[in-house]
Amino acid sequence: MTSDQKLAKNTATAEDQQQINRFARLHKSYMSAKEKLTSLDNEAQNLNDAADEVLLMDDEAVANSVPILVGSVFVHFDQKTVDERLDRLKANTQAEMNALRTRIGTMEAELAELRALLYAKFGENIHLETEEEEGSATTRNGL
Repeated sequence: MTSDQKLAKNTATAEDQQQINRFARLHKSYMSAKEKLTSLDNEAQNLNDAADEVLLMDDEAVANSVPILVGSVFVHFDQKTVDERLDRLKANTQAEMNALRTRIGTMEAELAELRALLYAKFGENIHLETEEEEGSATTRNGL
């Protein structure tokens, strides 16, 4: 292959640039979604811990006055109300996590497709891996 043919093969067209831009935007959204999922996972764990603590309350005087942070103040509720509120919050958090996992899966598939297309066109002349992905690829390859 002559140098002119190599240059023509590696020249980015407007469509290629759109794919590169789509990859960049999608990757940013993907990383943001993964951070949000981690945050929601922590929130779910905190809600589970709070529910466990409420269950451990056996003193009736304490169980009828459970403080819950609402905005910037603590409001006291009875144990049944707190249990219902925690169950509702846990269900909402779990639903949000499931929706986010589905969205992340869709983004991963599209990123893989775009990555394959762009690497097929540009080969080693384009870099689409993050440091995190490079580390896991190195580990998988045994390097």
